[in-house]
Amino acid sequence: MSTPATAPVIAITGWRRTLPTYLGDSDLYTLAGEYADAVAAAGGVPVILPEVAGDAVESLLARVDGVLLSGGQDLAGEGGASVDRARDVTEFAVLAEARRVGMPVFGICRGLQIANVLLGGTLVDDLAVSDAHPLLDADTDQLASRHTVTARAGWVADALPDDGVVNSIHHQAVDVLGEGLAVAAVAEDGTVEAVEAVEAADADAGWFLRAVQWHPEKLPGPDGRAHATRILSPFIAAAAAWAAERSTPAPPHPTRKDHG
Repeated sequence: MSTPATAPVIAITGWRRTLPTYLGDSDLYTLAGEYADAVAAAGGVPVILPEVAGDAVESLLARVDGVLLSGGQDLAGEGGASVDRARDVTEFAVLAEARRVGMPVFGICRGLQIANVLLGGTLVDDLAVSDAHPLLDADTDQLASRHTVTARAGWVADALPDDGVVNSIHHQAVDVLGEGLAVAAVAEDGTVEAVEAVEAADADAGWFLRAVQWHPEKLPGPDGRAHATRILSPFIAAAAAWAAERSTPAPPHPTRKDHG
């Protein structure tokens, strides 16, 4: 299936790390292929967003129609140390600019945490171990960790697998909820699993911001891919609508006629 020429361009934040290649250890920007596949399946055109200087963010976002904040790496919590400060700085700047201009944003895992902190919330640096959030370490099959979520918003309920089960690949989570956010889903142990921006009497009214703590793009099989498409499709549609609105020229001012 070909992608329509009017499909929105979605910038997906990447992860900079040193990995072995046939040329030796190389400094690479990486992104799991499932992110790009899921965006494309939902009707968007994916591009990888590298770390960029703050003064370049406005110019960069002027060339895309939506932002997907990807997962991977911890975010600095209270008293914590960031795994990648440059990535933190880039993603906070990108999200702040998207908020300023009203560009649609979707966050996955770390992306939810970035959104919560930018809006004044705080994080639990290390979740207490529970059935919903077991201890994850280097010897754990993290993709096998599953739990049920309870939807509090229609967009989550409409997208969840029939059994309501998603993956659990995180140990940081929302503590204090950011200003202007509402909880859209919770896990069995009460952990916030999805958030959305809510309308308020300020400039953020109507801003499309949704984020989930699980990884829709990593749920396996046809059912997993269908879930990822369902949950991303409204975001892609919002990005397309925002792009169309941005490209529509303002109506001309009426010509004043002087009568003498």
